[in-house]
Amino acid sequence: MVGFTNSMQRVVFRVDASVQMGMGHLTRCLTLANALAERGAKSCFLLRSHAAGLRAFVEGCGHDVRLLSDPPGGRPETDDAGPYADWLPTTWRQDAEQTSQAMDRIGAADWLIVDHYALDFRWESACRRDALRILAIDDLANRQHDCDVLLDQNLVREMHTRYKDRVAETCTQLLGPRYALLRPDFTQQRRLLTARSGQIGRILVCYGGSDPTNETAKAVRAIASLATPSVKVDVVVGPTNPHAHAIVQLCSGLSGARVYRGADNIAELMRRADLSIGAGGGMSWERCCLGLPAVAGDIAENQVGALTALADVGAALYLGSAPAVTIEMLAESLLSLLDDALRVRAMGEAALALVDGEGRNQVVAHMRN
Repeated sequence: MVGFTNSMQRVVFRVDASVQMGMGHLTRCLTLANALAERGAKSCFLLRSHAAGLRAFVEGCGHDVRLLSDPPGGRPETDDAGPYADWLPTTWRQDAEQTSQAMDRIGAADWLIVDHYALDFRWESACRRDALRILAIDDLANRQHDCDVLLDQNLVREMHTRYKDRVAETCTQLLGPRYALLRPDFTQQRRLLTARSGQIGRILVCYGGSDPTNETAKAVRAIASLATPSVKVDVVVGPTNPHAHAIVQLCSGLSGARVYRGADNIAELMRRADLSIGAGGGMSWERCCLGLPAVAGDIAENQVGALTALADVGAALYLGSAPAVTIEMLAESLLSLLDDALRVRAMGEAALALVDGEGRNQVVAHMRN
C-alpha cells in the first residue's frame, strides 16, 4: 500500500456528531488527526452544518473545518437508504457530491477517512479519485465498503470474519481493541496506574457526550440508595448532555459527589476510580486501557456486541439495554460488587489486558507503510 512521502500530507475526515449519534465518532477521528499531525500531516474535517457548534472545538485542536450545508425542507425520501439514513439530513449521493466539491476546494489529499454509519461503499466509490486512499472506520459490519483500510476497534465474537465479503480482498483490516483510537493522555495515565485492591472507594459515572435518556441520573440515584457516604462519586456530564442542569442539582444532594461538565481529564478520573458506571462505545476501550471495571448498559444497538464480549472475558458487568435497566437493578449490581473485592479486581485485570493505549500509533503506522 502506498504510504506517506516526506512532504506535507493532507488528510480529509468525513464525520459528524450530534445528540443522536453522540461524540464518539468525532472524538476518535480527532485522536487520529492529532496523531497524524505529529507526523506532519494536515487534516481537514468535513462536518454537516448541524454540527457547526463543534467547529471551534475541532479548530482548537489545530485542524481545519469545512461545513456541508444542510438542504432546506428536511431529508428527501429515497428507496436506497440504509438503516442509519436519518443520521444525514440529505441523501448519500448529495453528501458525496458535497464532499467531492469540498475536496476540490481543499486540494489534493492523500487520505479520505470516513466514520459515519449512514455512508457505505456507494459513497466511498463516488468520492474516489486518483492517488487517494480511503480508510473506513466502522463498528457495525452491516454494509459493504470500498476502502483501502478498514478499522474496527471493537472486541466482538467472530471478530476476524465479520467483514468477510464486505470489503475487497486487498483491503487491510485493522480489527480489535489493540487499534482503539485513544488519546495520548490515556497512555500517560496507564503508566501511573497502581494495582487496584478491588475495594470500591470511588465510582465514576459517565455515559458519554450526550446521554439523551438521562442514564446518568439513574446511576446517581442508584448510588444514593445504597447510603454509603464513604464512597466518593465523580459524575461526568458531556458537552451535549441536555440534562446537565438537572444532574448538577441531583448531585448536590449526594455526599461525596462531584460533577464535571465537559471534563478534559477523563483519563485521570478513570485512573483514580475503582469502578465505573456507563455505556459502551469508545469509553469501553478507555476504561480497559486503565484497567477500570465497569457496570455497563448499551445506549445503542451497535454497543451490544462489544459489551457482550467484555462480559464474556470478565471485564465488565453488562446489564443489557440501559433504558430498560432500573435504579433497583443498578443498585443491586453495585451492592454485589461492593461485597466482592476479588471479583472487582479480576474484572480490572481482564480489562487491562485488552488495550495498551497505542492503537492510534498502530493505525498511523499502517497508513504510512
